[in-house]
Amino acid sequence: MSRAESPTPAGTVARTVALAVAGLVLVLFTAAVLLSQIFAAVSAASVFTPVWRAIGTVGALVTGSDPAPVDVATGSDLAWAWQFHAGALVIGIVAGLVWGALAVRSGTRGAAGVDRAARVLRAIACAVLAVAMLLYGLAKVIPAQMGHMNLPAYQLQAVGDTEPFSLLWGYMAASTPYTVVTGAIELTAGLLLIVPRTRLAGALLSVVALTQIVLLNLFYDVPVKLLAAELLVIALALVFPYRRALLRAVLPATASPARRTGTVAAAVLAVVLIAATVAGNLARVDAMNTPRDPRDGVWRATALTIDGAPALATGDAGPVWTSIAITLRGTADRPAKGSAQDSLVTQTPDGAVTAWGLRADGDRFTVRRGAGAAPVDLQVTTVPDGLRLCGTVDGRRLDARYERRSLERHHDIRFVQAPFDRTRPRL
Repeated sequence: MSRAESPTPAGTVARTVALAVAGLVLVLFTAAVLLSQIFAAVSAASVFTPVWRAIGTVGALVTGSDPAPVDVATGSDLAWAWQFHAGALVIGIVAGLVWGALAVRSGTRGAAGVDRAARVLRAIACAVLAVAMLLYGLAKVIPAQMGHMNLPAYQLQAVGDTEPFSLLWGYMAASTPYTVVTGAIELTAGLLLIVPRTRLAGALLSVVALTQIVLLNLFYDVPVKLLAAELLVIALALVFPYRRALLRAVLPATASPARRTGTVAAAVLAVVLIAATVAGNLARVDAMNTPRDPRDGVWRATALTIDGAPALATGDAGPVWTSIAITLRGTADRPAKGSAQDSLVTQTPDGAVTAWGLRADGDRFTVRRGAGAAPVDLQVTTVPDGLRLCGTVDGRRLDARYERRSLERHHDIRFVQAPFDRTRPRL
């Protein structure tokens, strides 16, 4: 190493601190969590739990919180994991400062030792990323990760009450071929990471897959945000040394004047198309999210009679609409169209739902089951406690009272998750 290439003492200390913190998190959290999942059958987590608890105690002291119980089986975003990272940061900084001071004192030999440690840590990071991509890829190729969402326990929950995490898992489980394809992408990335010649391709594919996973975990509140984000950081770190070559491949040399003219014309056209599309979409979103009538919403029956008799006495006969959903969006002169069109959806006690086209004229609702179906006239009026709906459907006289039903889906992003109750399904 020449004098010009020799790192400064401050640079050496900065490297040792970064390596110490990254090494602690990589080996004792990212790798350990993955190993505890792979070898869950033999309770591998119990091997790491004392270390997690000890470092987490340091983090709890630093953050002024009580040490949280360790539970690796329910995600990476619980309080103990954040306490572990706080503790690892403190311990890593202290250890890195000591290591850096010793390396600076040792001169060239110390700097060489730091370089060797960086190479070892990079190799470990590559192995951890490969294991993670193989682990999660196989769990989708053989649909085990989300497949439980097709079990009976998860079929009764109303969509409006389903938390985003379960909604995402259910969306994946609803299409096994799609789940298998996403798993194959992750599996391919893991396999490419194993071979040195294809390692960059594996890291790039991992960046693509993990970026999508991190975004889904974040905005659907999946409790694996921390682990997924760390895997993405590893993939980016593996790609980072090749950044200049990749930028040259993606951003070639300056184009000729003729090509620049074509580029300007294409850019102008793109701006016009984008502006028109944005304007149209903003209008659609505004109409879709603007109820124009107080009867818009989801309602559940509080009193319901068929031909003057309580609905339960009629059995399954007649329009026993225990819940209804009325969609009236947009404005009076510009009602919403398309998927947000005016509609009535009814639900019977057996859980079956029927969608009706709706034309509202004051308190009169004219509904149809389909384009060729006969119209049905209903009177839907607001009353102090909700709605009253009257009409004759399939020859039976319906008279029902409804109260508004509030949906229970949460929309917040929780970086610190509460422990899960694993004795029952998570809906």
